[in-house]
Amino acid sequence: MRAALCAVALLLAVPARAEPPSVPALPPLPAQFDALGPAITALPGKAGRVVQYADTGEIGWRAVLYIGGTGTSARAMLMTGYLETLRRRLHIRLISVERNGFGDSVFDPAWTLADYADDVRGVVDHLGLARFAVVAISGGGPYAAHVAAAMPERIVSLHFAAALADAPNAAPCAMDADTLTRQLAPVVGNPQSWWAFPASSPTHRIPGFADRAYDEGARAFFIRGQMGDARPEAAEMLRYCHARLADLPLARVTAPVFTYYGLADPLVAPANGAFWRDRLGGPVTARVYPGEGHDVQYRHWDQVLIDLSGLAGTGAQARTLVCVRGKERLVPAARVPRGATTGLCLWR
Repeated sequence: MRAALCAVALLLAVPARAEPPSVPALPPLPAQFDALGPAITALPGKAGRVVQYADTGEIGWRAVLYIGGTGTSARAMLMTGYLETLRRRLHIRLISVERNGFGDSVFDPAWTLADYADDVRGVVDHLGLARFAVVAISGGGPYAAHVAAAMPERIVSLHFAAALADAPNAAPCAMDADTLTRQLAPVVGNPQSWWAFPASSPTHRIPGFADRAYDEGARAFFIRGQMGDARPEAAEMLRYCHARLADLPLARVTAPVFTYYGLADPLVAPANGAFWRDRLGGPVTARVYPGEGHDVQYRHWDQVLIDLSGLAGTGAQARTLVCVRGKERLVPAARVPRGATTGLCLWR
């Protein structure tokens, strides 16, 4: 027994062997911190409003106003971060101006679509941007229309991805604000429910996408301690009901127009795309996706970015990004090779 104890004591006395370093030498150390995404900036606006906006900030790159779907904050554009490398290689600068009542923006029931256009004007003037492109996602469509109608000479191009036009859902439009608020309260109070995509959605192929979407919902509905207040969302839906976009002078907007719609979209029908094509005055590139739903803006964000850059062309000359035999190519829409799939090969 004494011998065994002595042997144990000797083993315990031997120092543990240290693991080798994770790298062979100290690497170059950073001269600045890595960004965690653009910060929200507060800017004094018209009528005493405080306008909240986010800006990726690359001076000299193509500026793009990103208008997220209904019930989103100024940081919703970070949901496209899975193609951040492509965005940066294409020199696209994203700017998002927050809508009333979401995220950091305090709710004002009297705020309008025209007020949003004023808020955007204040931000782009503050940033010194003479011209900018616009991409509208889902419920961002009516806001994009007001921005374009208010500043037609400043628009580089317009991109409508599953974007609502003048065809709102009839059910919310039949309700008053209080009733609609009560109906929306359970889903607004649960960001995981708000941002639930069906199991068939291609967004599930994107690592971390669902969790990033849930984070966005939590920011939009809870960040100021508003605790899932559904009044801003009810106000936004009723704003769509009375948008009257057909009354806007959209024909004088002559910038190129790009539309992206899934033919199986149960929320925003492809007929909304026809509204933009018929009302706006610029050359139109209509991209339709058979069998796809209300997530075309994420599944085809690669195409949207290339269209924003101008590399794909416009109108009848516009080209489409496809994957053929493991390689990406830009090809005329009428000459898509047999067996090709749209977008990056990553989607295959």
